[in-house]
Amino acid sequence: MEKKTILVVDNGEIMRETLLKILEREGYSVLTAKDGQAALGVLQENKVNLIISDICMPRMDGNKLLKQAKAILPDVEIILMTGHGKMEMGLEALKEGAFDFIQKPFTKWALNKTVKQALEKQDMAAEIRFLKERMRELIAEITDLVGDPAVHRLEYSRSLGTHSAH
Repeated sequence: MEKKTILVVDNGEIMRETLLKILEREGYSVLTAKDGQAALGVLQENKVNLIISDICMPRMDGNKLLKQAKAILPDVEIILMTGHGKMEMGLEALKEGAFDFIQKPFTKWALNKTVKQALEKQDMAAEIRFLKERMRELIAEITDLVGDPAVHRLEYSRSLGTHSAH
């Protein structure tokens, strides 16, 4: 199984370093950025599965990062965090497509649980896309083998019509 990559975005160096250590111990590959602008540069050059970002940062806040990151990587999951207790910011982030919103300070357990859930959601979405594509392929193969069932029904109903006219 491939190692998941998490991008940690926070203007606080201590928070970035703390999250880096926690997540690396859990087996993730971790990249960091000091603000949303720097994070976009990281996203342009790396395959990132999950972004954990502070909301309140200079240059580009977490909500703007969320919108732009989703434009670059539609499948990326995003967890936003804040130490300012602004629940309306969190609700806005959820409406914009964030996976979750957590308040600082949070426990290592809560962080790991949320990260695991976000990555599981991403894996399930990828599996559903794969299965849908596989179903389309199988339907196309069956249609090639037996022809289109709608055409068969039409031919059958026409044949009934010609036989009953005699």
